[in-house]
Amino acid sequence: MYLKKIFIMLSAVVALVSMTMGCGDSKTGIPEPDKIVPQKNELVENLTDNGYSVEIFDTVLDTDFSGKRVYAEKDDKYIDICYELSASDAETLFRTYENKYQSGDYYIIAQNGNYVYAVSDKKTFKISGFESTDNVGQQDIRE
Repeated sequence: MYLKKIFIMLSAVVALVSMTMGCGDSKTGIPEPDKIVPQKNELVENLTDNGYSVEIFDTVLDTDFSGKRVYAEKDDKYIDICYELSASDAETLFRTYENKYQSGDYYIIAQNGNYVYAVSDKKTFKISGFESTDNVGQQDIRE
């Protein structure tokens, strides 16, 4: 009887650990933005291969923020994403993106760790190379 209880408790612990694996940091379960957001080179390659016109800027909109901005579009689809931001700049820039894209013509707008992005639709989001919509920061998703 005693061994059966230990086996059941051990099985429950193993099941719980298995369920949390793959959701981010295996110790905390918190998503890792660097594993969710595609690297800049991968993003540019994915979009170019799918017929998007891609521009890379050394400035971030009309701000003084240091970082790289990639803007790509095809027909009426787009992605506007910023890399190499500090945490505080990313939080502030998210509000700038909310104002810029306030018309609601987007699938997702997010500040995910040190990244800020707006994407017009699910297909562009997937083509870009995002692994999920998991987020460490702020976001608005419209289905």
